[in-house]
Amino acid sequence: NEREREALPAPPDGSALAVSGPGFAVTYGVRKYRIMGLEKGPRKLKATVRVEHAGKLHVDTLDFYSARSRSILAQDLCRIYEDTPETIEGDLQRLLVECEKHQPTAETRQDKSPVERMSAKEKEEAETFGKTPDLIERILRDFETCGLIGEENNKLLGYIAMTSRKRDTPLSVLILSSSGAGKTALQDAVLAFCPPEDLVKLTALSGKALFYKERLSLKHKVLALEEGDGAEEASYAIRNLISAKELVSESTIKDLATGRLTTMENKVEGPTPVFLTTTRPEIDPETKSRFFVTSVDESREQTRKILSFQRRLHESDGLITTPEIETVFKKHRNFQRLLKQVAVKNPYAARLTYGDDRLQGRRDQPKYLNLIKAITFLRQMQKEVFYEQRNGIAVPAVAVDVDDIRLANKLANEILGHSLDELSRPGRDLLMLIEELTTGRLKEQQKRDKESKAKPPDIPFSRRELREFTGWTNTRLHIHLKELVDFEYIVIEAGRNGTPFRYRLAWEGQGKDGKRFMLGLKDVDGLADPDGKEPKK
Repeated sequence: NEREREALPAPPDGSALAVSGPGFAVTYGVRKYRIMGLEKGPRKLKATVRVEHAGKLHVDTLDFYSARSRSILAQDLCRIYEDTPETIEGDLQRLLVECEKHQPTAETRQDKSPVERMSAKEKEEAETFGKTPDLIERILRDFETCGLIGEENNKLLGYIAMTSRKRDTPLSVLILSSSGAGKTALQDAVLAFCPPEDLVKLTALSGKALFYKERLSLKHKVLALEEGDGAEEASYAIRNLISAKELVSESTIKDLATGRLTTMENKVEGPTPVFLTTTRPEIDPETKSRFFVTSVDESREQTRKILSFQRRLHESDGLITTPEIETVFKKHRNFQRLLKQVAVKNPYAARLTYGDDRLQGRRDQPKYLNLIKAITFLRQMQKEVFYEQRNGIAVPAVAVDVDDIRLANKLANEILGHSLDELSRPGRDLLMLIEELTTGRLKEQQKRDKESKAKPPDIPFSRRELREFTGWTNTRLHIHLKELVDFEYIVIEAGRNGTPFRYRLAWEGQGKDGKRFMLGLKDVDGLADPDGKEPKK
């Protein structure tokens, strides 16, 4: 308020002093200027200017990029304070430069919504929630309390991605499902646990809109778009925001003072996790590769659960009451606010594995490793905090444990993994025959070399060898071998520049029980030391 502003000490001559709200105070000689309500944009620099000198006070709203506006204010100040025009015009020019340089702090920036204050009791409840050993199970139970049935893996992935907004490498989620399947309901349920001040939720987005947002308006915040069609033009901006963690644009403007054309740079800082829903499976591959792509359970069993839950809601108005839901939301939002930006160290990283027979693995493995760290970040209150020296500064950090990797592998298998059900019946039969071929050759090789540790995927084969082994026609084999290559169960090892095609099995027998699986992931049981101890931090 005004009384608090008056109590601020006067800064040294020419030095700016931050004040409450988006602005600052500065003194030139005996003239005190206070800038309030500063609004910055590519083509605007507006503020309320409060001038105090010789016991007189003058307040006006000024557009610093308007020469006419500056001239009028200078004339008024010369008349009121009886100063020379050169002195006042020099002050305004210095103020213009100071306004352009001014960067609002975390407490004063315009894009930051008021943070809801929590009582000591609420803080204690949130900390207790974060320290509970069954945190993951309690998160899933709270989702059901709020009315989202099933979708356990999708709920966890969404919650972890939402939490990762505080990290420098956040996760982005794309929900791809049929219309009416409940993808928007899933996204809304996850984002309801996010503090409102950390959420930017949009229905539509034009192609250039993100480039002209305020500098800090998306930093460490969740950007949620309800439908991919409403953001199709902005796909390039979304890709760069996720990958580069910032957007930088230059536009041509007319200098109102000189009348000449000039350029102005606008920067929007990340990192920003993006949530997106769509019904279009043909979404741009470059955009799709930046996301964890998941889909809503459209099975008949899930439909039966949802319909049953909807009927139970009508048995009694008090089955799930609004106050109960609001209590859950408040607990999670307070818990999210208490999470600290600690570093995460993965002492198991060198011993982890990932499928190396597909080029896509170069982009997918970082997502998998960041998923592990995001889980650790979520569970930080259950872990011991230690400090690492980085550039002479002690940085608080927590370490990944086996439970974090186990949960990451479970989500990766279920969400990013494969299922043999995605193959046609002939394609699945061919896969089994290829496994039989490579296994037989492996046994022959092991007889010759008893110390061989090769696996079926290490045995290459040609199309002719496979045709002779299976007895399939060339046309039939061509169709279903291509299917296996497309689904990445088989990889092409050679076949360019006139050399014959050679293939290699990229599948090690997973999924015969009907469960989903991820190719190339390290079993967590092989990560622990023989004595059961975890590696040192």
